[in-house]
Amino acid sequence: MVFTREPLDLHPPTGNIQTVITCTKCGEKNSDDTRFCAKCNNKLQSIRQTVSFENPSGAPLESFRHQNMPPDSWRSLKRMIEAWGYLALLAAVAAGCAFYDTWWPLYPTVALLGLVLWLRRV
Repeated sequence: MVFTREPLDLHPPTGNIQTVITCTKCGEKNSDDTRFCAKCNNKLQSIRQTVSFENPSGAPLESFRHQNMPPDSWRSLKRMIEAWGYLALLAAVAAGCAFYDTWWPLYPTVALLGLVLWLRRV
C-alpha cells in the first residue's frame, strides 16, 4: 500500500482576503502560520478566521467572566468551596471512625489535611 501526500500550498491567498488568527488575549490579528502572538507573545489557538482587509473587525476578544463576577470574588468563592470540601472529608473520616469505634485513622487524616491546607494556603 502506497500513501501519497497532497502538495502543500506555501503561497498566501491572493487578493484582498488573508487567513488570520486572532489572539484571545489581546485581540491582535496574526498571520495563519504563526504560533505565538506578535504583540503579547501568547500562544495562539487553532481557530482560524478569514478577514477581509476592506472591513476588518478590529474588536478585541473579551476575557471570560463567570456570570459577571469579579475575579477576586470568584477566587474567594472557589477557596471557600475547597475549604468546605476538606471539612466534609474530615467529617466523613470522623464519622467512619465513630462507626467502627477505631480512632487511629483520624490522626493521619488530620495531619495530611493540615499539610494540604498549608501547601495550598487555603
